[in-house]
Amino acid sequence: MTTAFLLTKAKHPWTHWGDHGDILVHGMTNHLPRKDGLLQLERTGPFMPKLFFPGIADVVLTEQAKIELSSRIPRLTFQPVHKTLLVRLNWHEWPQTNSEPLAYPESGEPEDYILGQPHDPVLVEDFGPIWELSADIDHEIQGIGGGFRSRRYRGQHLVRANITGGYNFVSPELQAALLAVAPGEVELKPVQEDRDA
Repeated sequence: MTTAFLLTKAKHPWTHWGDHGDILVHGMTNHLPRKDGLLQLERTGPFMPKLFFPGIADVVLTEQAKIELSSRIPRLTFQPVHKTLLVRLNWHEWPQTNSEPLAYPESGEPEDYILGQPHDPVLVEDFGPIWELSADIDHEIQGIGGGFRSRRYRGQHLVRANITGGYNFVSPELQAALLAVAPGEVELKPVQEDRDA
């Protein structure tokens, strides 16, 4: 029986736009440091998935997704996310079948869809609360090659090796809840055991 699953972002219709599609779908939390221990989100709107991955390992979700996950697993913990820079861009209306985005930032850099653009306070209200799904941190849970060290696993619902990085390992219970709450937003695969464990 699988003890844990590897959580990653799903392939979106815009995945073929590369880093540009990634920034548009997920936004950024790794551009700015945490403020008072909380993530600072910079992203476009009004489109926002129920669950998304704006940093290297950060798992961020809407209020509705938080409510649904909490009803399935009451022991999950969440932290509020600072809505630092929300930029209005209706890119989700661009044809998904296009081989590239309808428009590029002047610099050509994907993060400039967001950076340097005006903050939209209406989006702050429209989005409502945004949450980080908190992970337990165990620096020994992940092997050098990224493998899962099952001997270190204590059944945490979400665990990774570092607050800012590493693979997200989730319990079978959270795996089932994520697939029910955010279908199409997540991929969950059985973990690969660390060969050097």
